[in-house]
Amino acid sequence: MSNMITVNLSLVNLRIDKERSEAAGQMYLNTQPDFQREYEAWDDKLKTKLVETMLCGRAMNPIWTISNKDDKSDEILDGMHRIRTATDFFSNKFKLNGKYLSDEYKDEYSKKYFKDLTHDDQNRIRNYNFIFNPLDATYRTNINKRQDMYEILNRSSKTLNEFEFNKVLYNPFYNIISEYKKEFNKFLNKKDKRGNIEMEIIASFVLSEELPKSWSSINNMVDTYLKSKIGGTENQINKFLKDNTKEIKNRLDFICKIINRFIDEKLFSKDKREFNKFFLPYKFMIYRVCFKLKDISVFNRHINKIIYDFRNEILNIDIQTKLECTSRNAMFQKKLISLIDQIIDDNYDSKDVSNNRLFSKKMISKRLKGQDNKCCICSRDLTSISYEGDHIKKWCSGGKTEYSNLQVICKNCHRNKE
Repeated sequence: MSNMITVNLSLVNLRIDKERSEAAGQMYLNTQPDFQREYEAWDDKLKTKLVETMLCGRAMNPIWTISNKDDKSDEILDGMHRIRTATDFFSNKFKLNGKYLSDEYKDEYSKKYFKDLTHDDQNRIRNYNFIFNPLDATYRTNINKRQDMYEILNRSSKTLNEFEFNKVLYNPFYNIISEYKKEFNKFLNKKDKRGNIEMEIIASFVLSEELPKSWSSINNMVDTYLKSKIGGTENQINKFLKDNTKEIKNRLDFICKIINRFIDEKLFSKDKREFNKFFLPYKFMIYRVCFKLKDISVFNRHINKIIYDFRNEILNIDIQTKLECTSRNAMFQKKLISLIDQIIDDNYDSKDVSNNRLFSKKMISKRLKGQDNKCCICSRDLTSISYEGDHIKKWCSGGKTEYSNLQVICKNCHRNKE
């Protein structure tokens, strides 16, 4: 293509440093724009093979960039790992692994850093030419256009997993959920690599809602959730986040509280093999409790009994045998979720009057007369000040919303009551 340009590694290395590039009058090359997946260095095999390609003078596919006029930079859309690997080697940040070198190069280059190469080989690396294909600024402002180009560059080769591919489009949503990665990872205990924590957080949304009557896998449900609920275009995503960001954060906050409570109750095994064995039940328990109990007050009221039944009916038995499943396929997962839902329902009936947290006006009026219109705590006259019905035994501790557990107190005492 006529707009392709050639840049050697020395100049590329200068341009990835913002201060040096500006001082030299060069356009800054941003290897980590906000729409890119977080950088995880390639393994030894991929890094060694790329440097071997440079030493041999073999050509690579073009590096695709997008012009960012606001930041006065070129942002890498495709080829970020190649650029980062090449400049890291040039800066002596890793050595070549002979295990992955071709036979003809093993003896000569194994275990060598850039500084260990001969002068001629250093020049081959230094002067290796990368082909850049710049895209105009509309690819930055038009997210759908950028998504289409990303698909052209990556879908055919399948170099990206679903998170990495979707990050281009759903980046604003991922920015919100990334704030919760640390809290979620108290349970997940996963390496923060290639979006695996983010994808688990998205799964938590799917599994903490009403599930479809028919589904084949959690991954498919996640894909459907992203496209049908959040949207498939920039405008749809922005509207969804404008309308739902508060609800998203509230739900994630609630899930994090459930995780921390389960950790306090030592529900999760510390043995790695045992934890992996029960990982599916663990996560289904967390997310279905979130769906069924809705808020922290209801959760605190009922969770002790629910945890007790989780242990006895799921964790302390051979759950596959109980569910009559030979593998942990979709059928097993559906049966397990159904069992978890039933355990929660057996301990909490949202329609049960005793689960209602609010006393009726009639009950409060009757109790107030029995208290001679005085606050049960501070004895102030409630005739001309605000008052509220209060559970003598806390509702979240199992106290019932019934007349015998009612006292009427002023708002100030209610607010300050422990």
